[in-house]
Amino acid sequence: MSGIITALVQAVRAWHAPEYQQFRHNVVETTLMVPNTFTEEAVEFAIDQQMGEVTEAALSAWIGQRKVKERCSVGVVNAGNVPLVGLQDLLAVLVCGHSYVGVLSSKSPYLLPAFVKILLDQGADINAKFVDRDEMWGEVDAVIATGSNEAIAQVKVLAGRQGLTPEKCLFRGNRYGAAILNGFESESDLDGLALDVLLHEGMGCRNVALIIAPEGLEPDSCLKHFAEMRGVFPAHPSTPGRLSMQQAYLAATNQPHAYGDGLEFLLSKGAPEVQVPGHVRWVEYRNPDEIVSVVEALRDEIQCIVAQENLREQLPDSWNVGSFGSTQMPALDWQPDGLDTIGFLCSL
Repeated sequence: MSGIITALVQAVRAWHAPEYQQFRHNVVETTLMVPNTFTEEAVEFAIDQQMGEVTEAALSAWIGQRKVKERCSVGVVNAGNVPLVGLQDLLAVLVCGHSYVGVLSSKSPYLLPAFVKILLDQGADINAKFVDRDEMWGEVDAVIATGSNEAIAQVKVLAGRQGLTPEKCLFRGNRYGAAILNGFESESDLDGLALDVLLHEGMGCRNVALIIAPEGLEPDSCLKHFAEMRGVFPAHPSTPGRLSMQQAYLAATNQPHAYGDGLEFLLSKGAPEVQVPGHVRWVEYRNPDEIVSVVEALRDEIQCIVAQENLREQLPDSWNVGSFGSTQMPALDWQPDGLDTIGFLCSL
């Protein structure tokens, strides 16, 4: 495993090397030209953040002492709502020594192939290619798929037709993040919350779509930090249009809500119901028991939870609550939907 780990780390470093800066610029520019909700600032952030997680120590700790039963060909159907969202699966397949057969999202067709090109440029001994989804099925022994619940339902049917048994399949569907406030959040906490909510325009399974707050606490401080964050990470041009009908409906029905200049974000008070991406719901609680009730009722839909340090100590350990600002910066070894990707790949 040490050879592939070394190659992966070298490829990551190349993203920052002078000789690859024009290549990186071109990849980002072409990525921004396809129909998606990416911005240049968000793409560059995602590249730097995710590449920053890929170190020799992190890769070695991730696989640990686990051994692969038998090398095989793994098909990976990638989501595309967040830049480089499929990098973890690519790394996992390669570090386990399997062959990677990737299916790219039309929303992000260039970033992962660019990383593979750099790997090959560095002389990595890997088997990795990208194909159309229909082409994938005839040549894979297992499949990992991430996407909407509807898309995953289709992939499950196709996997069954190809004779792939459940133990050869790892599927991940719709999820979102939740933030829990207690009213004692620091300025730094609220900066982090703004990042959790706004960075990728409400897209992705880790985006905070629900803010659970004490009854009577007003969102003014949060809104201030949201507006400031938009100065760092401007909204995608499509965001105001996506939120305009939502805002008009809230106004027409007299539902409490607030929004940023130019509809760069939208927040409404109400029941714990997830809205369209970019529209975050503010949910009030009267006591800690209500926090537990709200979260447990939605537990199968919630990917991650963040809260202030003192509050985290009062919440169930099983929730694995993180700090503000962490949802868009997952560690290399995080487990989407609570599923251990390396464990799955070693079991094949």
